Amino acid sequence: MGKKLKPEDLLDQNAFELLTEISHKKLREFVVEQISEEKFIIRIYSIYQLLMVLLFTFLFTRGIVLAIKGYSALLVNISWAVAFSLSALIIIHELIHALAYLLTGARRISFGVILKKFVFYALADRQVIAPRAFHVVALAPFVMVKMICIIGIFLFLNQPVVYFFLSVMCLHSLFCAGDIAMLAFYRIHRGKEIYNFDDKSEGKTYFYSRKFRT
Repeated sequence: MGKKLKPEDLLDQNAFELLTEISHKKLREFVVEQISEEKFIIRIYSIYQLLMVLLFTFLFTRGIVLAIKGYSALLVNISWAVAFSLSALIIIHELIHALAYLLTGARRISFGVILKKFVFYALADRQVIAPRAFHVVALAPFVMVKMICIIGIFLFLNQPVVYFFLSVMCLHSLFCAGDIAMLAFYRIHRGKEIYNFDDKSEGKTYFYSRKFRT
């Protein structure tokens, strides 16, 4: 295993080239750009997201219909899921990113928020993240929340609380757009060995690719 890279190592123009730098204040714009450029991953995610939106619409409609008929348990569980997703789940999502960072060897973890754009993010200040580690960090919340929801669905299959887990699973798919867009960036530049690091003081993330000597 080679030595762990530092941000200063990526500045060596003979070994690395800067692909892009992203201002954390413009994360949403970067996400939109990747969604418009990359087709394969975004198409798969869009289909998945559409299915989740349709499922949630069905659950919510069924909950309303049953509530009108006097059985409000389903709608109550859906309402709790919405409240949970717009509060605690946001924190949990970012904490899972942080845990993934720690497990891949990164330190100096912190969090950021842009309330006007409803953007939340975790960062590892001046820690160079290798390609495989970045994929782990990006996918960790999606995989972990999905697994927990599926376990909850099977455990409470014939009880009203199953609507809570189904709704959280649907709503969380919307939270993962930024993570998927980051992976789309890697696919756009497939064939390149990409490293990145966050600079908290500058409010930016830098992406570099390794130059291969011929």
